[in-house]
Amino acid sequence: MSLISFEFALFLLLALWLNWALRSRRSVYRGFLLTANALFYASQSTGLLLLPLGVGMSNYLFALLVSRAKGNTLRKVWLGADIILNLGFLVFFKYFEFLYQSLDSVLDHLGLHLHLPFIELYLPIGISFFTFQGLSYCIDVYRDPKELVQNPVDVLLFVSFFPTILSGPIMRARQFVPQLDKPDYDSRSFHDSFVLILIGLFKKLVISSYLSEHIVRDVFQVPAAYSSLTVLLGVYAYSIQIYCDFSGYSDIAIGVAQLLGFRLPQNFRVPYGVCNVQEFWHHWHISFSTWLRDYLYIPLGGSRKGRLRKYANLMATMAIGGLWHGAQGRFLLWGTLHGMALVLTHAVKDIRQTRFAAERDKKSGAGMAVSTWAPAFKAGAWFLTFNLVSFLWIFFRAEDSARAMEVFQAIFAFKAKGIGFESWILPVLAAGLMIQFVGPYALHLFSKIQQRMPVPLQAAPLALLCILIIKLGPSGIPPFIYFQF
Repeated sequence: MSLISFEFALFLLLALWLNWALRSRRSVYRGFLLTANALFYASQSTGLLLLPLGVGMSNYLFALLVSRAKGNTLRKVWLGADIILNLGFLVFFKYFEFLYQSLDSVLDHLGLHLHLPFIELYLPIGISFFTFQGLSYCIDVYRDPKELVQNPVDVLLFVSFFPTILSGPIMRARQFVPQLDKPDYDSRSFHDSFVLILIGLFKKLVISSYLSEHIVRDVFQVPAAYSSLTVLLGVYAYSIQIYCDFSGYSDIAIGVAQLLGFRLPQNFRVPYGVCNVQEFWHHWHISFSTWLRDYLYIPLGGSRKGRLRKYANLMATMAIGGLWHGAQGRFLLWGTLHGMALVLTHAVKDIRQTRFAAERDKKSGAGMAVSTWAPAFKAGAWFLTFNLVSFLWIFFRAEDSARAMEVFQAIFAFKAKGIGFESWILPVLAAGLMIQFVGPYALHLFSKIQQRMPVPLQAAPLALLCILIIKLGPSGIPPFIYFQF
């Protein structure tokens, strides 16, 4: 049952009715919401329904042990056990096949031709998201026992909340659990939620799907068959596709949660409008990047132990962030290259702070010159950042590192001959790039337009958007890119 399916629409309507009817009866309401979460996840992974509930319950129990432990050593032991258990879940289901095949290859290389029997495991959908969410809860309790949630059902609801369980946003317990007692309902929120869901559907079904079907898929399958310009446009198209696909899902999830009375954290904030890679990660998949910062980068030492240690921590964090997406060399390379870009960005900033701190405080002619050139400098920085991020997406999209190199070769061969691109690609690319700038203001824009229209016509903008989605969307139900993680 996809979030963009007719079945989900019926499921959501029933859930909204029961949610409204039972909201004043706390225990019954929690039971209903837990049942809804279980039914939704069962529609995705029937045989592994107990996994997210097991992750939630294990984190609740370990957090309870951590909060009641006498002495810091025992608290660390319980936290360590929880981390091992959560990462054990993740490694077993997500990385077992890779480790298993690697062991077989090593044994074969050593002359031990055991030919281990192949074991294929089903990857539970959303495991990377709900595992990180559960783990963050126990770590938060270790850091501050006041974060402990007394009711285990609340932790289960937090880990298995159906709008977010598949692909986030990754929440913290303190953001979600208090809302169980005070869901936020109002007519304005209902309207804004509906608009947000429609915007997410438009991003996914119109822009992302069109780019995938009409250029990205073919270019990444046989890059050598296309002209260099077409391959380059295919790379740009994937940058827009993955943004519209993933942010579209986040818009839908946030909108659905808002209909149920829950406010979720923002996950994207104009990521392709920034001027360096550090800013990109402050605006792209925000709930994931802040998770890496709070639970990996800072515990490693962050920037507190000198520049070299900071650079090493950045590299380690981004490499692990790459592997979080999958046990493949291309994801590790993608994360490592982003780490290198972050190190370079921080190094340049560190050098500037050391050498030019005094000059920046002076109102000199040189300062005036820099100020005059600032717009041009920012435009150049934006262009370089967008191209760097887009080129690194090649490793993310290509089926393996060899195919990624074929894409690079096709671009830098500067080949004029080859298959071209459809005329509609450029307008759709432009629309996809611009929608990130319009998106944050869309709710306000819709409200302004509707307020100036006669009451009978106030639904017209939403109806028009619905018609565009139906007319321009694909015939089937395309999967979301991040469902594979």
